[in-house]
Amino acid sequence: MRNYFRTVHMNNSIEKLKNWGYSRFKGLRPDPKEYSTIVGVGSIVPVQIEAYFLALNKYVDERTKVLDVGFGLGYGLNILAIKAREVNGVDIDKKVLDYCTNTLVGRNPRLDYLNIFDGYNLPFAENTFDIVTCVDVIEHVEDYEKLIGEMLRVSKKGVFFSTPNRRPENTNKNGTPKNYWHLREWSYDEFDEIIRKYGKLEWNFINGPYEGPFTISTSLSNDTFALSPFIFKKE
Repeated sequence: MRNYFRTVHMNNSIEKLKNWGYSRFKGLRPDPKEYSTIVGVGSIVPVQIEAYFLALNKYVDERTKVLDVGFGLGYGLNILAIKAREVNGVDIDKKVLDYCTNTLVGRNPRLDYLNIFDGYNLPFAENTFDIVTCVDVIEHVEDYEKLIGEMLRVSKKGVFFSTPNRRPENTNKNGTPKNYWHLREWSYDEFDEIIRKYGKLEWNFINGPYEGPFTISTSLSNDTFALSPFIFKKE
């Protein structure tokens, strides 16, 4: 176990070093469209785990049928399955589908569906799922308004988001994110303005440093790391 955590720490440190190098030498920066969560195999993103537990504890019960959009390495599906009646996942990345097919299918008894999609059009009828979760995904999406509409369409209750809070230390001088895989990051006011037209909002904030530990609040804090609202679908 000690070796496992040493490896995780080393992988996270390597990613931080890459981020620093790409921020200093723009010509080396990869195209965000080429992003694959598979690069994170063997590492974890602590705030994502916190976000999934927040969704689990606040919006999921034993009757809930969940769709996770952008399931990545699949640990969110396993967290949601602690209580959910059924978990399902879609991602645009064939590499992570293959990875999760080998690591989750047949092991997570509440996993019903796992597949790829085109990034915008969800292959489900209206109101198929009780809730939809979307953790650290929306900042990668070009036409995020279209995806938000699709996620609400297939949900009965609404959509849980978690996305990085745009903070000065994580932002380049030209306003772009230092995380070279993100197309953009929002402040609370910016993201609130975008999503409030879709329905009633319940705001949650994940506060703390990158490694954690985290606290959850319903108001913005000086150390807010992630914006994690729930959009209630309009009647």
